[in-house]
Amino acid sequence: MSLTAFAVVLLLMVALGTFIYFRRATTSDGGHKPPPGPIGLPLIGSLHMLGKLPHRNLYEMSRKYGPIMSLRLGLIPTIVVSSPAAAELFLKTHDTNFANRPTVQLAVEHFYGSKTMLFAEFGGYWRSVRKFCTLELLSPKKIDSMAWLRREELGFMVESLKDAARTGQVVDVSGKVAGLMEDVTCRMLLGKSGDDRFDLREVLKELTKTAGEFNVADFIPFLRALDLQGITRRTKVAGQELDKILEIIIDDHEQEASEGHGNLERDFVDVLLSLKNNPTSRRGCPGLTAPRAEHVLAIPKIRQI
Repeated sequence: MSLTAFAVVLLLMVALGTFIYFRRATTSDGGHKPPPGPIGLPLIGSLHMLGKLPHRNLYEMSRKYGPIMSLRLGLIPTIVVSSPAAAELFLKTHDTNFANRPTVQLAVEHFYGSKTMLFAEFGGYWRSVRKFCTLELLSPKKIDSMAWLRREELGFMVESLKDAARTGQVVDVSGKVAGLMEDVTCRMLLGKSGDDRFDLREVLKELTKTAGEFNVADFIPFLRALDLQGITRRTKVAGQELDKILEIIIDDHEQEASEGHGNLERDFVDVLLSLKNNPTSRRGCPGLTAPRAEHVLAIPKIRQI
């Protein structure tokens, strides 16, 4: 094929792709016309219109297109709601129709196919996980039973502030409070906030960092295999480290239980491990299986070893 013929074929393909894109941009999947909104560009859609302050730019667009507008973020069709009345329609009147979460690469790669309460598909499994968390972690009785733990961690922080004051050190109060919240949460979930064998806080920080990064693959799915930003690689590395840490914590809990030295106040790992030996303790949560935790924070199916 000559260079001229190749250029003509390439031009026709680009023209056809552009036509298909604009055709889809003006017609929804069900054949109904979507709400008004900017057409955007091929491939990237309206991503370039979000800018560095997406909330302000979306507000300006809503003034032009109305309280319910449609965008294409990359290849992902998106509806933006920007008024209380419209939000009530989506979040209250028709909430079950819009209860699903978007599929993001981080959830698929690290949370075992979106098995967390945050990313799981709306349905029986998600209801079971939510009910289990409510009963075993977030109930008033459970929160009250952990009051001693919160007082203890708060006492540790106050003592560290006193030590800093005596030596004239500058204290990052925001960092101290954030550390307090992390320590309390880790002790409620895992029974410990630190260990010489691992650095749980750094691993969680890395996962949080990758979760907050803009990932082009979430908007242009066929780019996921290329991992252009290295997010998948970094997520897998941090995820493997977190799995190792959780295995150590689970082994410690099982060893303490077998030796009769279990904690008087059960943490969330103890509750999860109790499912292994007592399936009837699931309290009406049929979507949960046991025994060994595949991911304590995700509460998915348990790894068979």
